[in-house]
Amino acid sequence: MLLLVILYSLLWIAIAGYDLKSVFFGVLAVGSALFVHVTLRLYPPRINPIALLEFLGVFLWQALLGGIDVARRIVSPQLRVNPGFVVYNFQSEKLWVKILLALTINLTPGTLSVVIEDKQVLVHTLDVESYNEESVRSLERLLDRVFS
Repeated sequence: MLLLVILYSLLWIAIAGYDLKSVFFGVLAVGSALFVHVTLRLYPPRINPIALLEFLGVFLWQALLGGIDVARRIVSPQLRVNPGFVVYNFQSEKLWVKILLALTINLTPGTLSVVIEDKQVLVHTLDVESYNEESVRSLERLLDRVFS
């Protein structure tokens, strides 16, 4: 619990700064956050740091390749796009994996998570024909390892 108090306090100081006026509201904000945290039992899962580093490396590489692909499409004399929607079915049952995978899809150039459901996510992509489900699947497997 002490670790949460320190974490929330540092977060408050980073956002609001440290002065006398913000201390009062900071105590209220940190107290409220702790109350909600304990009441809803919001405890983060265990994280495998090695798998997290591997996930970050793969994600950054895919984001770089996606950015290059989008830039190439923009500067090309012919606009090579075939926008549309694809459905990605989750294999993991872990809520954290599903949420972070959908957010990761949003950060990848040319893709956007539109609707997230329990078993699947609807993804809008810049080019339906170049959408690579296996790359999304590999990110999901890595995230599954992160939270194992």
